Amino acid sequence: MTSTSATGIVRCSESIRDTVESVFAALAVLETEARERLSAVGRKGRRPGTGDLTALRPTIQTLLREQGDRFNGAGVVMAPDALADAAFHLEWWQRAGEQESRPLRLNLDPRSESFYDYTLKPWFVIPRDEGHGTVMGPYVDLHCAGLYILTFTRPLTVDGEFAGVVGADVPVAGFEQIVIPSLKYLGGEAVVITSEARVLAANTPTWAVGEIARELLGHGAGVEQAAVPTPEVDWSVIRVPSSADG
Repeated sequence: MTSTSATGIVRCSESIRDTVESVFAALAVLETEARERLSAVGRKGRRPGTGDLTALRPTIQTLLREQGDRFNGAGVVMAPDALADAAFHLEWWQRAGEQESRPLRLNLDPRSESFYDYTLKPWFVIPRDEGHGTVMGPYVDLHCAGLYILTFTRPLTVDGEFAGVVGADVPVAGFEQIVIPSLKYLGGEAVVITSEARVLAANTPTWAVGEIARELLGHGAGVEQAAVPTPEVDWSVIRVPSSADG
């Protein structure tokens, strides 16, 4: 890898890191409010209930309006038995138009065959067990009208205890539009790829979003790679030089 191309691919990976961090920064207001409200309930000597989380709705809905197409959904997903009146609960809203949003309804009854056990999902498990944010996907979320999405989550802690996660669903199409300019700057064929070899974005139609491209992780001749420098993701920028590179 030449010093020029090395600098370019590192800058590209740093640009993607900044994009990831900007999503978590946008969630900071919701995270702070959720923590403060739940902590205030505890100081009153009682356990919080689902009614206490309804106070977060204006903040969630404002976040969705401000982020526009960048966010498809956002909210808080609670740890089991964190609330007094529900073993499982989420306060999660989805965009339903330019200025509208609707609550996400899931089957949270563990006695049901269609029970949605979110405690098994990596976007919940990693923040709970490892104590840091994560980004899962891309995957097709049937609750989001078949969109390819990335799910961003961070642990929500209250008085030092894990209480759930705060997060957002980000359409891959919007994410791709943000990072493609820096990929085009690299020249050749350049992609952002997960550790599972799933394509997140590319500067050429050769690689489709969501496609498995294990050959790009093989470090073939001339392939350049730089990890995205943030603990929330295990992604890399990979460039396959064109013949014009000499």
